[in-house]
Amino acid sequence: MSPSITLHHLNVSRSDRIFWALEEIKLPYDVQVHFRLPTRSAPPSLQAVSPLGRAPALMLNDKLLTESAYIIHTLLSLPEVKAAAEKGEVDVQLETTEDDLFWGHFAEASQLNLFQAGAIIGATSQGWLQGGMVPGLSDEEKKGIEKYSGWLLNAYLKPQQQATIDFAESFLAKSKGGFFSGTDKPGEGDFMMFFLINSLIVGGRKDAGYKVGPSIKKWHETVLARPAGMKAVQRLKDEEEKAKSKI
Repeated sequence: MSPSITLHHLNVSRSDRIFWALEEIKLPYDVQVHFRLPTRSAPPSLQAVSPLGRAPALMLNDKLLTESAYIIHTLLSLPEVKAAAEKGEVDVQLETTEDDLFWGHFAEASQLNLFQAGAIIGATSQGWLQGGMVPGLSDEEKKGIEKYSGWLLNAYLKPQQQATIDFAESFLAKSKGGFFSGTDKPGEGDFMMFFLINSLIVGGRKDAGYKVGPSIKKWHETVLARPAGMKAVQRLKDEEEKAKSKI
């Protein structure tokens, strides 16, 4: 009997990587969509599910799982998934490789921390400039905020962010299997790297001036050409549209 799985998805969030993982392991799952507030914060509905009010969050039977890497590792370790893999029904790197372990940590610790910092600086500086946070700022004060936030984003953070992209590119260029798992199958490292790479190529960071190399582009094309990759993108879109229609 398949486990009961419900994915709590927040629009424009890291939970897109969980859609892909779930489609790869071919277990049925339900989706509960949560939409960001105008402030871009998570809504109370997600706060009621996740202790920190963040996505992704996943209910596996009666257990709440949070943190992408933990969710993915747990899903790939399910006995039902291992049994399906032995029958050739699941084509995923289930045994955690050294590369999987590294890129799974790298995705959040070294890479997304930098991009998250940029997102926070960009959003909050705009809040200050538009008077939503501290009303009554003078033009001179606004110029100072704009100058400092611009330096942080473009001169300080962006080179470091680009370095993480270039580092991933150099690994994939040498990877015989073409995946971050270091094999010819996607593994934990690939699922973890999906969120940022997808945002750089087709998402909100597409036109932000980052340089994405040919090996990363090929990896992204390979992922989205997989049946599970195509299903994940469509399922996410369908679930959000269905949820919007009920608002």
